[in-house]
Amino acid sequence: MSDARIMRERQETAASAIQRLSPSSQNGSEAMVARTKVRGTYPAVASAFYACGPLRIDGPETEGAAVTFTEDLSRTIMALNVGSKVPPVGTKLIIHSSGGRWTFRYDG
Repeated sequence: MSDARIMRERQETAASAIQRLSPSSQNGSEAMVARTKVRGTYPAVASAFYACGPLRIDGPETEGAAVTFTEDLSRTIMALNVGSKVPPVGTKLIIHSSGGRWTFRYDG
C-alpha cells in the first residue's frame, strides 16, 4: 500500500469522526407536527407560549391519498409563537426545537 493511500484513508477516517461529533444543529433543527389546544387560559396575544399536542400522521404514502392526524393526549408541549397573529385553537403547526424550547411562526 502506498504512503499516499494510507494518508488518504487516515484523513477520511478523521473527517468522518469529526462529522459524527458535530452538533446536530448543522443538519437543521428537530421538528414535529402539533396542534394548539387550551390548557388553562388560551393566550390573547401572538407573542406567547401556546399549549400544543403532538400529532401522529398516518395514511398511505401515495399522491392524493387522505391523511389522518392522531393527537398524543398524554403529552403537552409549550411552544412560543414568534409570528404576528394568534392561532385559532386546533391549528395544526410545525414546531421547531430552538435552544431547548419549541417555537413556531403563525402569521395568519
